[in-house]
Amino acid sequence: MGDREREPGYAWVVVGVLFLAQAVALGVRGTIGLLVTPWENEFGWGRAAVSVTASLGFVVYGVAQVISGRWADRIGPRVIFAASIALLGVGTAAVSTIVTLWQAYVIFGILMMFAIGGASSPTSAVAVARWFTARRGLALGVVSAGSAAGQFVLVPVMAALIGMVGWRSAFLWLGAAILVVALPTILFLLRDDPDARTTKSAGEGLRGEPPMTLAEITRHSSFWYLALSFFVCGVTTSGLIDTHFIPYALDHHVAAVTAATAFGVLSLVNMIFTTLSGAVSDRLGYTRLLGWIYAGRAVTLVYLLFAGDPTSLFIFAVAFGIVDFSTVAPTTALSTVIFGRRSAGAVFGLVAFSHQIGSAVGSYSGGLLHDLTGSYASFILAGAALSGAAAFMSWAISESPVREVAPA
Repeated sequence: MGDREREPGYAWVVVGVLFLAQAVALGVRGTIGLLVTPWENEFGWGRAAVSVTASLGFVVYGVAQVISGRWADRIGPRVIFAASIALLGVGTAAVSTIVTLWQAYVIFGILMMFAIGGASSPTSAVAVARWFTARRGLALGVVSAGSAAGQFVLVPVMAALIGMVGWRSAFLWLGAAILVVALPTILFLLRDDPDARTTKSAGEGLRGEPPMTLAEITRHSSFWYLALSFFVCGVTTSGLIDTHFIPYALDHHVAAVTAATAFGVLSLVNMIFTTLSGAVSDRLGYTRLLGWIYAGRAVTLVYLLFAGDPTSLFIFAVAFGIVDFSTVAPTTALSTVIFGRRSAGAVFGLVAFSHQIGSAVGSYSGGLLHDLTGSYASFILAGAALSGAAAFMSWAISESPVREVAPA
């Protein structure tokens, strides 16, 4: 009965709003790959210099996730999401004003990525933990699928729009759409807690579980396995694929719109399997599934070494889409199950920060190695090896709570 009380019908409306928020935020993040070549052509910036924008952004994104996760625990996710989406809309429109490299770093690398971090998984984890118990993995899977859905829609659309009106006008219109459509939706529909009929049950559970301190969190090996495996996730997804997949395709003389469409296909498959991973992990176990996802990712990256034509890139897109964001639901659920609902935002904020450090390392390393060798091959091979290591780290995680929760 308690599970049902914590999952009223409006909980799925909350999931829908979180899906939209993450679709907008992570969809915008995915557009960085569309700016690499235009900036190189217009300003003469090198691939490594442009990659710093993404690398800096991933660090800022991670810091924002730590801050937003902690504050969502304290003041609720609605305020965090609304402020983040408002800032994202302003920052996206401001991309149209970029004329120097430092402006790219400040606007995309700092302002926008801070906003994206605030509207990402740690804040969603807090909301889902307050509304769901029995079907938490499924709910987290649906919300995480929003990130893939945003990339599926925004990246190809923005690629086409940039081709028609240029990158400046495209980002100006996107920023306006975020402020006019996404922000009011969040303000009017997102609620921090279950309604009056269920507040007592959920509230008592939250009061009975005091949040863990940073020292308590970092004392446990499960935290470090989660953080290190998610670091690898950052290197191989946001760092390698999100930033460098389209430039990799262009290096193989694949048209920009074709490459963006392949990335969109990746995101569509990603969206489906991210949702499925949440539902499956509720039944199979979070650590077991997480390890197999990383193992599958290692295999797909090895295949990418031999993919250089449109057909093989689309095959890779389908395969990688299966093992891309599907790590998020089990990783988020483990942060809650192992460390408690009241610490979900703080724990996953730290784990997500590790992901963004990996994203920054991956983004810059990919650009640097490309400049040095003229190819992404060595970096892709390294990503495959790291993914294999992450599989074994995931299987080493214990799903047992690290401490007993005080009774409500």
